[in-house]
Amino acid sequence: MQYRIGYIGFGGMASGYHYDTAMREDVPFTPTAVFDLRESQRTLAKERGLKAFDNLKDFLDSRLFDFVLVATPNQYHCPMVCAALDAGYHAMSEKPVAMNSGEIEQMIAHAEKAGKIFTVHHNRRWDRDYLMLKQALETGRIGNVFAYENRIHADGNGQMSGWRACSDHGGGMYLDWGIHMMDQTLDLIREPVKTVFAEIRSIRTAGVDDYAKVLMRFESGVTAQVEVSTFAPLQPPQGSVCGDRGSVIIDSCCGETGRMRWVSEAHDSERGDTVYPDSTVSVRQAEHFNKDKVEEASLPLSFVPQDWASLYKNLAGALDGTEDLIVTPQSVLRCFRVVEAAFRSAETGKSVDL
Repeated sequence: MQYRIGYIGFGGMASGYHYDTAMREDVPFTPTAVFDLRESQRTLAKERGLKAFDNLKDFLDSRLFDFVLVATPNQYHCPMVCAALDAGYHAMSEKPVAMNSGEIEQMIAHAEKAGKIFTVHHNRRWDRDYLMLKQALETGRIGNVFAYENRIHADGNGQMSGWRACSDHGGGMYLDWGIHMMDQTLDLIREPVKTVFAEIRSIRTAGVDDYAKVLMRFESGVTAQVEVSTFAPLQPPQGSVCGDRGSVIIDSCCGETGRMRWVSEAHDSERGDTVYPDSTVSVRQAEHFNKDKVEEASLPLSFVPQDWASLYKNLAGALDGTEDLIVTPQSVLRCFRVVEAAFRSAETGKSVDL
C-alpha cells in the first residue's frame, strides 16, 4: 500500500533526506503536503508540487496525508507529534525526539489513545558499521560479550552550528550524535542498565556540550562506553566488542572495514591443571595464544548493505500489519532515560543508578 506523507517543518532534513527517500520507487510513501511558518519553505514545497500551509489546523484538517513527519526544532516535537496523533494520523519525529522523557511518555500516551503508530527517526540502526558488528556477533565466535565501545569523533573544527549550538533547541553533540550511538548500544545490549557515569563538557563550543563520554553497567555485568566529540583530527576506531573468546574492531562510521579475531574451541583442550607441591589447590595454567589456534577474519563477513530507507520500509510494513515496528516508542523511551541519567551524572560527578 502507498502512504501519503505530510511534513511539519520542511527544513534541511525534511526537504532533503526525508523527501528524497520518500521519492524513491522502492519506498511506499508519497509526499503531499507541508506545514511551515517560513515562506521560503512553503515556496519550495509548492515548487515540488506539494500543498503548503502556514496554519497547523488547516494542515491537519486537510486530510491530504496518512502519516506525519515532524522535523521542527526539537522543543516543538512533542506538541506537534501529539497534535498529529490526536488528529488521527500516524507520526514519526526526527531525533532527538524530545527535551525530556516526560514528553516521550506524553507522546506514547497520545499514540495509544489514538490507536496510531508513533516512532522516531533512529535511522542509524541501519549503518553499515553497526550491521557489520551485529553480523560478527551473530557468528558466536567471540563468545559471551563483556565489554562494548561505540564512538563518533568529527574531524571538523569542533564548532557546533545552527540549532545544534542552541541549548534551548536541545542542541549539543550528545543529543545530536550521542543519541544515535546510545540507541545502537541499547539495541545491541537488550538488558536493563543498572548504573551510568558520564563526563559531558564544552571544549570548543560555548553554550552547549561538544564532548561526552558515558559509561554504563548492565544487569549482567556487561559494560559499555559511548563517546562523541566534535574535534578529532586523528580518528580512533568507531567501536569494539570484547568477548570471552575474542574481539571485534570496527574502523569507521558507515565504513566497510573491520576485523574479528577469536580463539578456536580446540584451544581449550590444550589447557591443563597444575597441582603445586604440598598444596591441595589446583591452579589453572596461564593461557597463551597459540598462533595456530587463533583465527582472524576481515569484516564484513558477507556483503552488508547500508540503506537508511530500511526504516521507512519497516514503517510501511508496520502500517500494513505485516511487520513489527523496529524503532518502538518503548526503545526510544529507554534510550532517553539513559541519556537523562548521563546528564545528571555529569552535573553531579557521581554515578546514577537506574
